[in-house]
Amino acid sequence: MSLAPFRFSLPAPLVGRPLAALLAIYLLVGTTGHLPWRGDDLTHLGPIHAILQGGSWLMPEIAGETYLGAAPLYYWVGALLAKLLGWLLPVHDAARLATSLFCAATLYWTGLAARRLYGEASFAPAILLGMGSLGLVVHAHETQPQLAQIAGMALCFAGLGEISEHPRRGGIQAGLGVALAFLASGLSGLALTLPVIFLTPLLCPRCRNPIVARGIATGLGIALMISGLWLTAAAYSHPGEVTLWWREELLSTTPHASHVSELGKLVQLFGWFAWPLWPIAGWAVWRNRQAIASPQLALPLMASIIAVVLVTSTGGLRTAGLLPVLPPLCLLAAFGVTSLRRGAANAFDWFGVMAFIFFGIVVWLGWSALHFSWPPGLARQVARMAPDFQHGGWVSGALVGLALSLLLVLLPLCTQRSVQRGATNWALGMTLLWCLAVTLWQPWFAHTKNYQPLASELSQTIGPQPGCIKRRNVGDTQRAALDYFANIRTLPYDSEEDCRLLLTYTAGGVASRSVPPEWHVMWERRLGGGRKAETFKLYRRD
Repeated sequence: MSLAPFRFSLPAPLVGRPLAALLAIYLLVGTTGHLPWRGDDLTHLGPIHAILQGGSWLMPEIAGETYLGAAPLYYWVGALLAKLLGWLLPVHDAARLATSLFCAATLYWTGLAARRLYGEASFAPAILLGMGSLGLVVHAHETQPQLAQIAGMALCFAGLGEISEHPRRGGIQAGLGVALAFLASGLSGLALTLPVIFLTPLLCPRCRNPIVARGIATGLGIALMISGLWLTAAAYSHPGEVTLWWREELLSTTPHASHVSELGKLVQLFGWFAWPLWPIAGWAVWRNRQAIASPQLALPLMASIIAVVLVTSTGGLRTAGLLPVLPPLCLLAAFGVTSLRRGAANAFDWFGVMAFIFFGIVVWLGWSALHFSWPPGLARQVARMAPDFQHGGWVSGALVGLALSLLLVLLPLCTQRSVQRGATNWALGMTLLWCLAVTLWQPWFAHTKNYQPLASELSQTIGPQPGCIKRRNVGDTQRAALDYFANIRTLPYDSEEDCRLLLTYTAGGVASRSVPPEWHVMWERRLGGGRKAETFKLYRRD
């Protein structure tokens, strides 16, 4: 009696527990286990730290000053997680789990919307394609309030997906999505959800009846009540700050034409950020162009257009600002991936496999340049960015990286052949590539993006009772870092306080503004090199 040879295969698409396990690995690896990094990770830790230190729950603050850059929902969840898990994890790690929570909610509700619009076969592909998108992976592992906004968008779309069959339940879910989006990002959250709700009766003939209208009205009433409760409480306790917040929201959602001069850069940014969603979404629109007015196509298409117009005509040109385009594009891509022709599906699959293997090689080459100075040209670039990086302790990471690299090559070959194999392999490849990058490069990132040594050194320099400190060109990230790591708070340079200390900051090799002659340098610290160079200077006035 001969035994059948052992054969291992992954279903395509992944469903059930395998999908949940892959999603857990994707969300949790790299989210904890490191100090907060400069950029959004530190900036948005500031309001959470302020809440934990007795600051306001109603208006976000950074280092004792109102922060007008976001609404409070993400910070509430981050602070609650930090309180609940403070016995197990550092504050920054526990708070950062809010990102995992909102990212998981976004992917699940996007899959739920796809299921309700296109059927059960689209649930898993919507989640897998979202995991495989290039623009989500970094932001899914940092302290990022925009993820709460897109979670609200996804819940809104999920509610609208069943508004005709279950008007009351669908309307309530859509309204809760609007409320979440508003509490997460203010007026931009409303701009990304309300137009889609109002357009739904026009796009869906079955939605033009009083029952659906009452369901939508119920949902909007719930959204108004939840949003109004926060605004009323905030206006009662912080009337001046709410006025400033509202003015800032109006400015941030007013369209402008400044991005026109950067059109090429904008197209390039969108092209890689939304890859591979936009080609498959475009195929879905083209293939079903005869039914473009149907709810299944018109709802995510209109949501995509609204999101693209809003993020390209308001605010600054930054990757986190493009996150709202992902949920509606995921819906369109989930609609299109199931109808790809065999040749296109195979090309999509193998392009993803080859791309992730290529980028895996790039990760290894960078690691080799970091530890063994080969290739020489790349080694010089790495050394210029972090000239004082301490090498060592790389053996265990290299062994884990080798195992991950083998999985990166072998697992796609074990995936069952189907039209949806590409979606599964994109999610597998992105997850394994991210795990490989975290394993090999986290010590380097911890060194180049860590403000803790600088904050400790500055604290020792100024002493236990320094008095007030003025600042010039010190941004929200730096203020949040000094407050979190060393309990150092500064005042604006034009403050009326008579301070004897002044802290300045310059980045990217830009020449610093001149300081009046009565100020004398007493401490200076430089971080990084090249375009990432940063310089802190502390002055004392005679």
